[in-house]
Amino acid sequence: MDIVHKSNLISKLTSFVFTLFLLFTISLTAQDTDPAKGKKLFNAHCAACHRLDTKLLGPPLSGVEDRRDKEWIYQFVENSDEFMKTDAEAKALFDEYKIPMTPFPQLSHKDIDDIIAYTTVGDAGIESVAEVVTEQPKIINERYEELTATKSNWWWQPIVLLFLIGLIFLFAKLKLNLLAIFFTIIMLFSTAYFLFAYLMQIGVDTGYKPIQPIQFSHKVHAGDNGIDCEYCHSSAKHSRTSGIPTSNVCMNCHKLITEYNGDLFGDYTKEDLDAEIAKVHAAAGWEPSEFAYTSEGKAVEWTRVHNLPDFVYYNHSQHVSVAGLECQTCHGPVEEMHIVEQYSPLTMDWCISCHQDTNVNMDDNGYYAGTYEHLKDTHKGATVADMGGRECGKCHY
Repeated sequence: MDIVHKSNLISKLTSFVFTLFLLFTISLTAQDTDPAKGKKLFNAHCAACHRLDTKLLGPPLSGVEDRRDKEWIYQFVENSDEFMKTDAEAKALFDEYKIPMTPFPQLSHKDIDDIIAYTTVGDAGIESVAEVVTEQPKIINERYEELTATKSNWWWQPIVLLFLIGLIFLFAKLKLNLLAIFFTIIMLFSTAYFLFAYLMQIGVDTGYKPIQPIQFSHKVHAGDNGIDCEYCHSSAKHSRTSGIPTSNVCMNCHKLITEYNGDLFGDYTKEDLDAEIAKVHAAAGWEPSEFAYTSEGKAVEWTRVHNLPDFVYYNHSQHVSVAGLECQTCHGPVEEMHIVEQYSPLTMDWCISCHQDTNVNMDDNGYYAGTYEHLKDTHKGATVADMGGRECGKCHY
């Protein structure tokens, strides 16, 4: 009996230790997820079709880990089209919603785990990304105004003084009277001032807000519906330009959304906004009554809002992926704009002021891994200007 008793005791202890180990492993796994990062990924890749607690184009995702096995989720997210050919549950989900999910092979299992962690905890305890983003451009522009207001342009004072002395000697040599000297100086300086002020405003189009061929409201899409900027402007992370989405991107949602049911804005009626959605269908060649593409459609000729001179080199991926800036840092709170306007001046002075005031984050930044690894220790607290962001050749080659 002692042997049996000892054997049972050892068995129980082994089971207890194994259970503790399992719980510890699960705990480590849970701690390894990042719900805040998951929220950003959710907004970027999922929010166009999903909500946490209500149906949209797809099912609600709150508590999805309780309904589906993680391996199932991985395969479905990576390529739902292929997965539904071999999995009955995936096929049943497609039959219910009628819209295949866009494949996301670029999302790692860690990324998906972070998204799942966010769908589990929701917005509780996570700082609102929208609030942080909205405050960023205000801080940047207020700092720019402060810098330009207090900037010491000492160099013009000795130049003016020398210019005045030279004019006095000239007029004295020509034997002109004091009134003529004074009047001429006033005219010269007035002309120079107004000419310089006029020339400096050329190309500064702050507040420019053109009417577009389709009344696309960023407030409705990015604000009310929470669609991430990079869902439509997907190339901002990977290329020089942010890209203009094709009408096929619009149709990911507007195959089912055929009329406007939100709050009215401006002088538009519901019929007016329904007609704008019909323009999207026409551009894509989509016929809602047949639920099919019936023609090739045509490209929408959008009017460009933000336009840098041709001699300026600007790379979106450098700022979005490397620096980690939100789109609103330069473009302002677009999630509050029905009609997008140029928010920032986009002048060279504005860019350099930002470079002088922005610290470079080299921690956990893949751009500096390997080649520039040593900079993490030698350039702590360095600004963009310290790293070459003030050199002419960076933006003007």
